[in-house]
Amino acid sequence: MHPAKRRSTGQRLRDRIGRTLDYRVVRWMRLGDTQQVWYLRRLFAMLDIDLVVDVGGNLGQYACLLRERVNFRGPLITVEPMPDMAAALRRRFAGDTKWALLPCALGSEPGRMRLNIMQGHELSSLLTPSNAATDRLDQFNKVREQVEVQVSTLSQLLLEHPLAQGARNIYLKLDVQGYELRVLAGAAAGLRQIAALQAEASVIPLYEGAPTYHELMREIDALGFQLSFIPAHNYTQVPDMVDFDCHFVSRDRLITLGYLCQPATSCTSSQG
Repeated sequence: MHPAKRRSTGQRLRDRIGRTLDYRVVRWMRLGDTQQVWYLRRLFAMLDIDLVVDVGGNLGQYACLLRERVNFRGPLITVEPMPDMAAALRRRFAGDTKWALLPCALGSEPGRMRLNIMQGHELSSLLTPSNAATDRLDQFNKVREQVEVQVSTLSQLLLEHPLAQGARNIYLKLDVQGYELRVLAGAAAGLRQIAALQAEASVIPLYEGAPTYHELMREIDALGFQLSFIPAHNYTQVPDMVDFDCHFVSRDRLITLGYLCQPATSCTSSQG
């Protein structure tokens, strides 16, 4: 039975009252963050998340959101290949004993690659930038310098990193500027440990060879994850939305929790 059907009359009444009275003052620009915090708090508790892997940590914006607003206190691994960003992250989280930095990139196989560090450091990527589709970000999406970085795989990280030992319900955050599918290709058997993930999906391509949002979402779906939530996007991207965040949950977890039925089995027959 779906969990929503198992709620008592009192619980349903409290939920209805809560929805009716749930007014809050939110900066319009921060609407997406506010929605995401609300979602992650519920999801982490529901899935009993015991490790977050933050791939593309930049200056720690997402890690701080988890610690300060989502109130996640469990193990957190930040993956960030840019040397300057990695140094800043070490200083920022020096006192966090459950945080660790992996100063490399993730891909489909281990090795070394050239990282394009852009004028706008948030746009840095292993892929070559392209402004053919739009000139909105051309002043930021151009190479400032290139550095050679170590590339590992998600499978190797989960197998070898001390904070990942014993983790069974992992949350994966991907913000790797067009490299999402290559990171997932390097997950191998580790995908079974990932309970949920989020990725930045590209509507207007900013890199050569980057998947479009429908290609990315289709591939993640094929890996066994179901779309769960899309928070408000950057409202300044109108009418030409550049990208958006999308959240997925493992179908196996949803089946275990009763939110989905087993494939080729009706919920009604399974309850009988």
